[in-house]
Amino acid sequence: MAARKRSAGHRSTPVLAFWGVAMLLLGLGLGLFLSNQGCKKKAPPPKETHEPRRPETTHKPKAREGSAVAAPATGKAAAKPTDQVISGPTLPRLALVIDDFGYAPPELVRRLCAQPVPFAAAILPYQEFTQESATIAHGAGKEIMLHLPMEPLGYPGPGKDPGPDAVMFALSETEMRARVRKALLDVPWRKGVNNHMGSRITPDRTRMTWILQEIKAAHCFFLDSRTEKESVAYDVAVELKIPAAQRKVFLDDDKAFEAMEKQWLRALSLAKAEGHVIIIGHIYPETVEALEKLIPRSQGQVTFVKVSELTR
Repeated sequence: MAARKRSAGHRSTPVLAFWGVAMLLLGLGLGLFLSNQGCKKKAPPPKETHEPRRPETTHKPKAREGSAVAAPATGKAAAKPTDQVISGPTLPRLALVIDDFGYAPPELVRRLCAQPVPFAAAILPYQEFTQESATIAHGAGKEIMLHLPMEPLGYPGPGKDPGPDAVMFALSETEMRARVRKALLDVPWRKGVNNHMGSRITPDRTRMTWILQEIKAAHCFFLDSRTEKESVAYDVAVELKIPAAQRKVFLDDDKAFEAMEKQWLRALSLAKAEGHVIIIGHIYPETVEALEKLIPRSQGQVTFVKVSELTR
């Protein structure tokens, strides 16, 4: 009896050991499972180690008026709004007008028009070389103007004849307007008008209104030659909304080269002080010769422009 009990106890010991190990392993596995579930619920999300990415846009932001939009990076430091690339100083502008084309022979006209700078050829109507002078100057790319003959103070004294069919003070409004229209038609390619003499008429507001209304109807600008200090021609042109300008310097009242050089230097000085200047000369042989020396010297000091560019 005792022997059977010992045999039974011997067989049960391995079984109990097996179940003990199994229960231990089951307990450990259950513990690990529950631990992992708890960690997933309680652990905070990992911290970002970089800046969150902004959404991309398919258009550039509009700059407010008066503000600057930053340029995209190109590997170099972006320029500040105050940083500007300046290629060089802006040169003052000089407009040269040569009066009295129509008298001079074509050879002298061609010689002057060979100058490689813009200038205006102011051409008298009804003269021997009016048409040919206009053709030569236009072909050389120069600006064509009608040099409108008008009565001067002191007419009919010596040197005071303005020429055939000039605009005279005593003319009626109808006749005065007709003479302006006729003169405009006699000079081809004209873009503007300036007065030839005219010191008797340019101070008269009524007569200048008649004249300038015809000039406006022809779509021309007006340059007041300022042959009379009391002239109102420029003011009336501005009131009528005609592009207009005024002469500042006469080049060749004295035909000596030294005198013309002095006037030219005065024009350059005014251009530098005021930003621009209009200078008038005449197609005299002495003036053409002087300009062949003075124009090349002035390169780099001023920009030569058409007189129409200085109207307002």
